[in-house]
Amino acid sequence: MTALTLAEAKSGNIFDFGPEVYDKHSTGGVPGNKVSLIIVPIVAAAGLTIPKTSTRAITSPSGTADSMEVLAPVAFDSEELKKIVSKLNACIVWGGALDLAPADNILIEIERPLRMDPFGLMIPSILTKKLSVGVKKIVLDIPVGTGTKFPTPNDGKKFAHLFKEIAKNVGLEAECALTLAHQPIGHSIGPAIEAKEALTLLRDYNAGPNSLIEKSTSLAGIILEMGGKAEKGQGQILAKDILQSGKAYEKMKQIIEVQGGEPNILPEDIKLGIYEREFYSTKEGHITDVNNAIINQIAKAAGCPNSKTSGVHIFKKQGAKVKEGDIIFKIYSNSQSNLKRAEKIYNSTGGPIILGGMMIERI
Repeated sequence: MTALTLAEAKSGNIFDFGPEVYDKHSTGGVPGNKVSLIIVPIVAAAGLTIPKTSTRAITSPSGTADSMEVLAPVAFDSEELKKIVSKLNACIVWGGALDLAPADNILIEIERPLRMDPFGLMIPSILTKKLSVGVKKIVLDIPVGTGTKFPTPNDGKKFAHLFKEIAKNVGLEAECALTLAHQPIGHSIGPAIEAKEALTLLRDYNAGPNSLIEKSTSLAGIILEMGGKAEKGQGQILAKDILQSGKAYEKMKQIIEVQGGEPNILPEDIKLGIYEREFYSTKEGHITDVNNAIINQIAKAAGCPNSKTSGVHIFKKQGAKVKEGDIIFKIYSNSQSNLKRAEKIYNSTGGPIILGGMMIERI
C-alpha cells in the first residue's frame, strides 16, 4: 500500500502549497454528508491552508463537488487552482479536472463496475490524492454503522490504525474520527438541497441542523488542533465560535467569488425540482429508525446526482415525536417520470422513516 501510494502520486501533478497544508476526507456511506462545505471555510477562516479537491458522486446522491457546483464552478486546471489557493489558502474544487494521480483514476474505473473498494486500494487512493495537492496533515472521517463500509466501531478502529500507519509511511500525519452513520447528516439529500442547507447554516448558526453543526465542528476542531490553533480537546469550541461569528460564512463567500460564483447567493435563490411529492405520517408515535439505503434509492430515482435540483427532505428523524398527518418526507424532481419512480420506491418499501412506539416487542 505504501509503495502503491507513492507510485500513484508520481503518475501526475504534485502541487506545493507550503509546509502546512490540511485536508479532511470521508470513507463515505452516510447520505447528506455535506460537512466539507462547512469545514473548509471554518479552517480557512482560522488561517490554515485547505485546498479541498473532491469527487463527484459515484454511488451516492451527491458528492461535495456536486453540491459546491450549485454555488460556483468547480472544474479548474492546474494554473487556475494555484491562483485560487494563493489568494485564499482554500478552495472546494473537483479533482477530476486536475491531473492528479491518473494511475489511481484508472484503478477506480476498474473498481466502479465491479462495485469493489478493497482497503488495499482505498487507502492508497485517498492518500495519493492528498499527496498530489501537497497535504501534510489529514483528518479522516470514518462513518460507522449499518450500510457503511464499517458496520461496527471495531471495524472502523482497525481501519483507522492501518490508515494512520500507511499515512505515516508516506509522510502524512493523520487523525481519524469514527462518526455516527445511523441516519443522514442534516435533513437534505441531493446536490442543490444540500448546498441550500449548508448555506443556511453558514448564514445563521441557530438555523441548525444540530447533526450538521456537531459533525462539521468536531472534524474542523481536530484540524484546528493539528494546526496549533487550539489546545487538544478545545478545537470544536473554536470551530463553533468561527461558525457562529459569521467568519466562516464570509470566507465561504470569498471562496464562491474566487471560483466564479455569485458570493451573495441566498438559500432561497437555490431552485429545487419543480415536481414535488409530500408524504405524511399515518399514525402517532416516535421515529425509531431512518433507513439510509432506502433514502439513497429514492434520491437517485428522483434524478440525483445528475439532476442537481432533484433530492429529498427529511422532516422528522430518529427520536422525534410525530402526530398522525404530520409531514415526514418530501421528494423533489425535475422529471415527472423520475418522481413517479421515486414515489414507487417509497410506497413499495414502506418508506425510510420507521415509526413505532417506545415498546420494542411484547413477549
